[in-house]
Amino acid sequence: MTDSILENFPDNGYADLGTVLYSNDCVQLRSLLNTARPLSKDIFYSTQEEFNNKGRWHHYAPGRDSHNVLIDNQVNLAFIEDNETFVEICRRLCGSDYAIMKKSVVRSVSDHLLPEWINDKVRDVGRPNLNPFIHDDYQDVQHFLHTDYHQDKTRPTSNFVTVYIYLDEVSKDYSALRILEGSHRLGMTSYPHNLRKSWPNDDHIFYSDNSGNHLKCRPVITTGGPGTVVCFHGMTLHGTVTNKSEDPRISLRYLITCPPGTGNDSLLDKANRRVIGPHSASNLRLDVAEDGSLLPTGSSILDFERVN
Repeated sequence: MTDSILENFPDNGYADLGTVLYSNDCVQLRSLLNTARPLSKDIFYSTQEEFNNKGRWHHYAPGRDSHNVLIDNQVNLAFIEDNETFVEICRRLCGSDYAIMKKSVVRSVSDHLLPEWINDKVRDVGRPNLNPFIHDDYQDVQHFLHTDYHQDKTRPTSNFVTVYIYLDEVSKDYSALRILEGSHRLGMTSYPHNLRKSWPNDDHIFYSDNSGNHLKCRPVITTGGPGTVVCFHGMTLHGTVTNKSEDPRISLRYLITCPPGTGNDSLLDKANRRVIGPHSASNLRLDVAEDGSLLPTGSSILDFERVN
């Protein structure tokens, strides 16, 4: 079943593979992570003044080799990384010599858990990464409030697929991933991305670059239970809306890459050949000030799904 779904990856820029991993293992890992890194208002800086004295706008994300709960605490991920189906998926995507470039925990946090000063500060921020507002000991998990449509690829030489694993039962309103089908074909573009909802058929979104290219993309909402695996190209636009549950959604994010010189027959290679735009670009983040702080730019994804 996964073979037939993956075949469309080069054109669609994503594949929703359904339940791949054992649900019980995912639920147990979620429980372990909740215990190791409990979530409460106490992990956040309580005031703007405290943030000014102790916080920073740089080096706040989980690292590849350090300050990452999946590495520092020696969490056993063999049930994922040695799973035969998972391994075969990675091989199809990036070749038999695929490598795990990075892995991290992503937590989608409900706004009621935030101190009010943080809610006020990020209200109009399109990609409100919460880690800058969190004490260092808890920055080894990535925390988001929601995130506007964006690309994961930020470096010209990087070449990877994001593999996302749900550890929860994720419904539409539980901060489920939204993906713009086929959007990888425009290549790298700056955020905020040029997006407009189709009218009168609001089931598609127009995506434009700065060279006169336009795509009409179908937004896809990926839902599923613990063990659900969704993969997408590094330049595929994706995002999440606000978590309407009182419980954070916890997922794992793997970046899987093709080592140089391994051929050109992987699904990632084929997807790259579908790209009509550039694979590198400057000034990718137009929503970040010189000091690294996040600028208010609004959010396309929240606007598109706004309930009037």
